Amino acid sequence: MMKHFRLFKQITATVSAAVVALGAFPTISSTPISAAAEDPDNYAKLLQYSLYFYDANLCGNISSKTGLSWRSNCHTSDEVPGGFHDAGDHAMFGLPQGYTASTLGWSYFEFKDAFDSTGQTEHLKLITDHFCDFFKRSTKLSGDNVSEFLYQKGNGSEDHSYWGSPENQSGSRQMYWTSNGASDIAAEYAASLAVNYINFGNDEDLKYAEALYKFSTQYNQVATYGPEGFYSSSGCRDDQAWAAGWLYLATKKEQYKNDCASKQSQYLGWIHGWDNVDMGAACLYSHITGDWSKPNNWMSERANGSNYLFLDSWGSARLNCSMQMTALISQQNSGKNFSDWCRGQMNYILGYNPKNTCFVVGYASNSASKPHHRACSGTSSAEDESPSKYTLVGALVGGPTDAGGTYQDSRADYKCNEVACDYNAALVGAAAGLYTVYKTGSPVSSIEGVTKIYGGGSYQPPVTTTTASGGNKTTTTTTSKSESTTTTTIKIVNAGEYEINPDISSGSMSDNFPGWFWSEFGIPDGETAYKVEATISSDSTIGTWNGAFGSTINESDWYQSENFNEYHSGNTATAVWNIDSATSKAINYKYGTLKIGFWWLSNNNYKIDSIKVYTAKNEIPQATTTSTITSTATSTTTSTTTSTSTTSTATSTTTSTATSTSTTSTTTSTTTSTSTTTVPKNIPGDINSDGRVNIADAVLLQRYILRTAILTPEQAEAADICKDGVLNAFDLVLIRRLIIGIER
Repeated sequence: MMKHFRLFKQITATVSAAVVALGAFPTISSTPISAAAEDPDNYAKLLQYSLYFYDANLCGNISSKTGLSWRSNCHTSDEVPGGFHDAGDHAMFGLPQGYTASTLGWSYFEFKDAFDSTGQTEHLKLITDHFCDFFKRSTKLSGDNVSEFLYQKGNGSEDHSYWGSPENQSGSRQMYWTSNGASDIAAEYAASLAVNYINFGNDEDLKYAEALYKFSTQYNQVATYGPEGFYSSSGCRDDQAWAAGWLYLATKKEQYKNDCASKQSQYLGWIHGWDNVDMGAACLYSHITGDWSKPNNWMSERANGSNYLFLDSWGSARLNCSMQMTALISQQNSGKNFSDWCRGQMNYILGYNPKNTCFVVGYASNSASKPHHRACSGTSSAEDESPSKYTLVGALVGGPTDAGGTYQDSRADYKCNEVACDYNAALVGAAAGLYTVYKTGSPVSSIEGVTKIYGGGSYQPPVTTTTASGGNKTTTTTTSKSESTTTTTIKIVNAGEYEINPDISSGSMSDNFPGWFWSEFGIPDGETAYKVEATISSDSTIGTWNGAFGSTINESDWYQSENFNEYHSGNTATAVWNIDSATSKAINYKYGTLKIGFWWLSNNNYKIDSIKVYTAKNEIPQATTTSTITSTATSTTTSTTTSTSTTSTATSTTTSTATSTSTTSTTTSTTTSTSTTTVPKNIPGDINSDGRVNIADAVLLQRYILRTAILTPEQAEAADICKDGVLNAFDLVLIRRLIIGIER
């Protein structure tokens, strides 16, 4: 699906003093982070390991998917095979399943480069696709409506009475279907499918996401029959706000944006977790608005100091990792610095603690070795403390059960050594965030019990590298499978002319949205962009800045990235646009332009040194017909097109009124065109309604901003180029851009 973005979204400058509901928030640990840890800063290895827990909990026909030698197909006779085992048991509870899948997707959405550069993207995609495939198979559609969906598989009490491998568990398992409830779980499934669509572009994911969200908001009832005693839900509005945020980012439909705002709690009271995703929803809404004050204010009260953050006796390491993950996401988007605190917390989890124990299984020689997990134990009961038969690589155990660091490595102690899908979701996000900040460590090439290594040597993604500089090109190609990646770099020779010095207070702003034709990058046919990096530099410290990328065919057709916020203490920085599949489909690589804008800077001497574009081969097919429109015309076109791939013939007649005098097309056509000189009405930017956008319109808007002129409602509508209901310097910038484009 195509995503349409307006050029500049309003960035909220005022940071509100949100009231934080402290309530019964647990006391932060008084135990300093100390002792020793192995490989504490190897965040690439930590990310690699953390994903293997999901290989251990795969359910269904998994022999070709799992990377572990000791796992194989299980529960294949289930009415709906698939999904993941919840924890150390084999039941499938919908709420933590949806939370886990959506949170893993969030990790990739925020820290895509960490997965790509460490070779973990393929593994992450396998996991989230397995989740989403199960969610879709669990959903029965009637048109665009959900008629019934499976929200739980397996009875918790019956499942817990069995201690053995999933491969050997026999008998039918209870299925929990609903046609009018489980709104919390339906929303979590919707969130998972929506973010998976954003990350990897499967249109079916978005179709099911929208249907499940509609179902959730139609009934507004949480699931009670089945999850009681295990994952009882406190409500569904937070889940709906979370899903609505992802659906807005996927579709740009205003209703989803409104729901994300209205359904989340006014005050945050807990960290992002399976029963409360208000923090996640608040972060998504901050993405949408650019205002990170709500999550930042809450986290700043807690993500500080040198002591281990202890939040609850059950799964304290899980909750700590969730705070790390959201703090690092906030840092990446707002410039707030939490990285040192997160590094200290992760050091504690990896072994700098009173028990000198690493809470990630298999990561170090002092790792917890007896997780409460049936499949890996090889024992006949949880009380049997024999060594585990298999290493549960990358699993995060519960950790300390009090603020003093109390912990025992015991299989029977499920508070200390429980493992679960939702535990590792936060660990994956924290590891990816820490790697994004520190870039330390590397994946390993050999892990005991692991037959498929990601990023450690056996899997190397194929690469095609193209570098353009001064007209010279060099190309190196490595072929594997049917994939390829192209990297194109263009040196910006005259970058110094783009001095950035906006003056928001006076209602003016310099023209700081330079662009380059996509064709300049020499992207091969059949390849599409998935990432853009812009390197900037300065003679002094760069400091804080905001900006956005965009792509355009002409001045009125924009596809813009989410606004980004950065902080850099050095003289160089890199701005990154991770292009989602939907936007990539919309880019016109022949005639469109790539642009990057900066504003609200603490240093006005930036220059853009280089632009690097990463592309994937044949990921998204290009359109066969492209039209570039530049002036007013009325045309009738009759065309006959023969497709060489399908050997079919299609005939169409199109009558259109557009801003055009030239059309470029790959089809064979006969065109009759009648030009008109009628002055178009309601031109965006034509504030004084004279049929033109010129300096008079810019002056009129500037006078309004400075409160020396009044606009009629019609004039205000024409001036609101951003279409955000606010007239400000951003609209003025766009009008100036329109004037420059017209005068040139």
